[in-house]
Amino acid sequence: QHYFIQSNLRMELVELENVLAATLSSDQNIRKTAELNLKKIEQVPTYCVTLLKLMLTEGHQPTAVQAAAINFKNIVTKHWKVRDDCFTIDDADKNTIRQNFLECVVKSSDLIRRQLCVCAQTIAREDYPYNWPGIMDQIHTTLSTDSQATAWLGSLLVLHQIVKKYEYKKLEDRDGLNKAMVHVLPVLLERLGQLHTDDTELSVSNQKLILKIVFCLIQFRMPIELFPDQVFAVLLQNLQNVITRPVPQEVTDSHDKDELPMVAWWKVKKWAMHILTRIFERYGNTTTIPKEYKKMGQFFSTQCAVPILNTLLVSLAATYQGQYMSPRVLQRILEYLKLSVTVSITWKVLKNSILEVIQKVVFPLLCHTDDDQELWNEDPYEYIRMKFDVFEDYVSPVTAALNLLEEVVTKRRNMLSPILVWVSQILSVPPDQFNPRIKDGAMHMIGTVAEKLLKKSEYSSQIENMLQSHVYCDFKSPDGFLRARACWTIQKFAGVKFTKRESLVAAFEGIRMLLLNDKELPVQIEAAFALQVLLQKNHIVKDLLAPHVGNVIQKLLLTIKETENEDLTYVMQELIEKYSEDIHTVAVPLVTELVNTFLSILDESAENDEDEENNSYKTMTAMGILNTIQNLLSAISQNQKIMPKVENILAELISTVLKGGLIDYYEEIFQMIQILTALRVSSVMWNVLFQIHEAFKNEGLDYFTDMMGGLHNYATVDSDKFLSNPQYIEIMYNIAKTVLKEGDSEDPQYNALKLIEVIIINHRGKIDHMLHMFMSLALDKLAQAVQTQELRAMALLVVVASIWYNPALAMHHLDKYKLANSTESVVEQFFNQLFSDSEVFIGIHDKKVAVLGLCELIMHPTAPKPFDHIADKLIPYFIALLKNLRMAYQLRKEEEHEDSDEECCAHSDDEVDEEELESEDDEWDDEGKEYVAKLEEFDPSDLKSFDLEHLECFDTVLDDETVAPCEFTAFKRLLEYLARNEGAAAHEVLMKCVDNDLRRDMETLIEYADKENDLKRSEMIENQGGYNFENSFEVPSSFKFG
Repeated sequence: QHYFIQSNLRMELVELENVLAATLSSDQNIRKTAELNLKKIEQVPTYCVTLLKLMLTEGHQPTAVQAAAINFKNIVTKHWKVRDDCFTIDDADKNTIRQNFLECVVKSSDLIRRQLCVCAQTIAREDYPYNWPGIMDQIHTTLSTDSQATAWLGSLLVLHQIVKKYEYKKLEDRDGLNKAMVHVLPVLLERLGQLHTDDTELSVSNQKLILKIVFCLIQFRMPIELFPDQVFAVLLQNLQNVITRPVPQEVTDSHDKDELPMVAWWKVKKWAMHILTRIFERYGNTTTIPKEYKKMGQFFSTQCAVPILNTLLVSLAATYQGQYMSPRVLQRILEYLKLSVTVSITWKVLKNSILEVIQKVVFPLLCHTDDDQELWNEDPYEYIRMKFDVFEDYVSPVTAALNLLEEVVTKRRNMLSPILVWVSQILSVPPDQFNPRIKDGAMHMIGTVAEKLLKKSEYSSQIENMLQSHVYCDFKSPDGFLRARACWTIQKFAGVKFTKRESLVAAFEGIRMLLLNDKELPVQIEAAFALQVLLQKNHIVKDLLAPHVGNVIQKLLLTIKETENEDLTYVMQELIEKYSEDIHTVAVPLVTELVNTFLSILDESAENDEDEENNSYKTMTAMGILNTIQNLLSAISQNQKIMPKVENILAELISTVLKGGLIDYYEEIFQMIQILTALRVSSVMWNVLFQIHEAFKNEGLDYFTDMMGGLHNYATVDSDKFLSNPQYIEIMYNIAKTVLKEGDSEDPQYNALKLIEVIIINHRGKIDHMLHMFMSLALDKLAQAVQTQELRAMALLVVVASIWYNPALAMHHLDKYKLANSTESVVEQFFNQLFSDSEVFIGIHDKKVAVLGLCELIMHPTAPKPFDHIADKLIPYFIALLKNLRMAYQLRKEEEHEDSDEECCAHSDDEVDEEELESEDDEWDDEGKEYVAKLEEFDPSDLKSFDLEHLECFDTVLDDETVAPCEFTAFKRLLEYLARNEGAAAHEVLMKCVDNDLRRDMETLIEYADKENDLKRSEMIENQGGYNFENSFEVPSSFKFG
């Protein structure tokens, strides 16, 4: 009952209890002293076990038990997993903890149990099932034999953490869980049914936990072996019971409306709806589900889907009379109804009620509410954030209502007309009955079905009149939300074909005036979005806006700064793109204002660093500003009068981000640097290279691939300047070396090798002193055993590029390189690897470098020739590469021709209407079915392979066809060299393995080389003005034919 703090210092259990209690003291000095004392003994064996026992036994100070739980949680979360940088809990202690953990959770109070749940997550993630095999038996025993609901709660909390570990794993990776759940799941469902009649909070919390466990089991993939028909039916019946059970009136009366969604009685209904919606979404439409789920899907659709739908319709009907329903439950019910629209068996039932649902549930949700107005008045910034928060859409009943409405009019025949008739009646009320909120809902409904209306000629011809009658008038409405709705409606119908220019002008002027002059921020934002869509859909608007674009940009800048709305930055980007020719005159002040706005957002975030949600919102806006600056830079990059001024402004921004280690913005900053260095590298930007290096050394290793574009520019745009300062190439070397030595991902390593290759090729003959260092990095990578073929091929390519750079020097370094624990020649190993990996030289560039490098090696007068190793392979290797290259060039020409044809083709404005379904039809989603099939076959391990196409853009001098040597011509010259005296010895060695087929291939490639040379000469002459034919004789004025 004691611990050793130091070798001569003992701490009795009672003293430990007092020290633990002191860590929660309000006296800072006492608290710090106690924390230091605990820190000294946390690594002592049995310490964590004693903390657990202290929580298990009675009679201790409550504060000491609470402190013990917190201390136990902190140690377990930090030191359970084996790590190199800190101690790990002793294995014997771990075993004792695992054996007694469930009992401790079961017996603890809620306060202690919260801490232990965090520990359960850590232990389950690291140890289940192999090191914690008995936990599921303990849980099963507790749930089966104990009659105490508190004991069930503890067991369910631990089980939930175990199941969460497997939530997104493939079915075949769930064996350790599924084998146990075969026995546990029926007990869970039995307990769920048993608890149904118990309305206490503890009972409902247990039910909620059971449903959360079930949802984790099924949400990604449903394990069929756990849900035979009988178990599946019991689950679905229990879910219906949860939905239909009324919330006790005393619960409703004792909580405010804002608190009700958080009570257990509504949360359990939410989780029931999560499960029902997921099952219907995945297995409700039998035409699209995988074959192994056909039986389950058939059972659900024929036996359960309709009864569940009727249950939900009854629950919705209760809301018609004003009965409360939590927003999340309502959202999930509407989602279930949406899914019911495309399945014939449920649609036949739903169609009888759908108009009533739309009128009494959907429509009220689409109207401006008291809560909306209160938020608009009191906090318009929060109103804007919520209205444009994409994450809010996933949980919003308003969004679910919109989706249901759109699904009904899009997928089911003869539903649009009665809905429009009803909405028209709302809009036709006498002036004395006019209600602005009702009109807002009506226009919300019309805008939601805009895409359908625009596709149908009988409706699209009336849209212009509708806008004139019901929308333009609201530009001057006294109600701000109606002005905002008018702007939103214009967005939805901006694509209509205006028959009268004055009608389009009226829409534009109304939007412009609201953007520039309205006092309400939500109106300004909707006006900005409407202007963006008008600009995209109507070319006339570009001319209309041109005289005002400066004022609009200035207003947008102010609104972005005030609201920090990310989406507004896309409007700004649209204006920059559309008016790129005119933007030069305002580029400098515009960049200045954008930079100031960005820096002010950073300052505000720093001042309120504890407000994570708000700072996340600010971060997204700041990223949007950086993207806007990038678009602006792209528009003015050719203007070398403006760019130096812009660079000086952006230097502060770049420095702030890189020196401050603001990694959230690294991707955008490195893209900006890439644009700024694309055509020239100024002295300002050369200084930035040092900042990039410092950022990389601090915490930028994970962002190397984002840096790559800028680093490529530094190495290639101004070769003389790059080589003038040895520090520049040293920076490149050090970055590449760090990535290759310390990087734990192959994609950055591939990029690092590509950077090396670019430097070697682009500075041929100028970096002899660095060649061996670059080659060693590639050879070190080749010496490692575990690599993808792509990475290995890139390392090989660096060495081949070095041979092209200087064959004699490269072969010298290659011969001197020493492999650990090997006596085999590195030269021999390299060429054997080169020929065995030839097929993974994927792009044109890689194959071209291989051909040119080997041609240089063979024809070099002094470079050692490794013919002993490659004599019988070299010519076949050349021919294979060149034949592939010829095919690749042909394919590239065809693709360019196809792209050109596509650009020339005019696309019809008429869109094909989606097929509407009859009542007895199910929606056939072939693409969705194919996607589901692929999802079932998906292996997350496939993600380790990476896309290499983006590296083709990191070009070298060998990719510039106007100056680069032709690889086919190089091969032809090689053959000519071999045929001459100086190549006679090599000719005999290399050509003895060439058979008749290879000779024919060689002749074909030589003909192709001649043809390509003739074509290039013709193109060169044409580019220089064409052939010059001088008249050397006088043309007769008349002709006489004999």
